[in-house]
Amino acid sequence: MAIEQQSLVDLAVTEIQRLIHTGVYKPGDKLREEQLSVELGISRPPLREALRELAQRGIVEQSPRRGTRVVSLSAREVMEIYTLRAALEHFAVMSAFPHPNSESIGKMRQAVEDMSKAAANSDHAEIVRSNRDFHVALVSMADHSLLLRTYIGLMDTMQLCMSDNLRMETTRAGDYESGVKRHLKLLRSIEKGDLDRILKAMQDHGERQVLLSEDAPEAELTPPL
Repeated sequence: MAIEQQSLVDLAVTEIQRLIHTGVYKPGDKLREEQLSVELGISRPPLREALRELAQRGIVEQSPRRGTRVVSLSAREVMEIYTLRAALEHFAVMSAFPHPNSESIGKMRQAVEDMSKAAANSDHAEIVRSNRDFHVALVSMADHSLLLRTYIGLMDTMQLCMSDNLRMETTRAGDYESGVKRHLKLLRSIEKGDLDRILKAMQDHGERQVLLSEDAPEAELTPPL
């Protein structure tokens, strides 16, 4: 019974994260237990345990007065997340080359393929998922377990704003293709093993994301509670 209960908690954590990461629930949104219980098809006890787990990860916040809400990020916090991600990715690439993990490169290829298919179908949720898969695979090239755990934790927080950031980029570009092309350019540089070209592609990629974050009004990043 305990195993079954824990399994429900894990499933609820995964599903609630998916709903947040894909923008169904946005920063500042209240998570109502009654509604989530129906949506996920589980009872309140495992749902509450899942929400406590997400609170420990810094994805939701809980208070007796306000209930449970998706964490809001300030413009400064968004900038700090993106710049720290860039630093971790730079360290991963410098550690990985000239002998990157080939399995990780295969995962990056698959992520770009998934991203391209999702772009053709305007599937925002799949774009968000494949974007995450690409960057996690990039960092995993270094075969550095502590780095990877740290990076995944950062990505969990980063995805509070990633969905909206991708929407802004798509609105400005007119479609999802520009994002796919940037990831493909970076992948091609990695496949060729040209470290200078890789670092330049990563810099261009990172600067694009930071510019989007800087341009976003504070109100968009921190919706009123």
